[in-house]
Amino acid sequence: MELAQPTATQLNDYRTGMQHHAAAFIERHQQEHLHDDSLFDRTVNHLVDVWDVPVFMADRLVHLAMTERLPKGRRWIGIDMASAPDFCVFHDRRANKIVQVPSSNRLHSFLQDLTNPAPR
Repeated sequence: MELAQPTATQLNDYRTGMQHHAAAFIERHQQEHLHDDSLFDRTVNHLVDVWDVPVFMADRLVHLAMTERLPKGRRWIGIDMASAPDFCVFHDRRANKIVQVPSSNRLHSFLQDLTNPAPR
């Protein structure tokens, strides 16, 4: 007996449906996880346990569902390299946090390369 292989459309519909289930779970339970990062794992477990999604796929679907929730067109992290000569500041706009990072020559040159890419 030979098993029928699903078509690309069927696979896409399945992935889209499972991603919607992940997004709905995140929406329902996000308030329970304001001070921890366990919502991702909990959503993966939900897809695996309730919807029988393979773990490798559940991780990806939850990541996509969470990414979809981020504000579009707005940077969620900012870098202020002019704060002081010995450190730079990362502004995480999602969590509304500011982190000071000691400047090293490698970090400073890396950040400058990010902000001023070389022409090709």
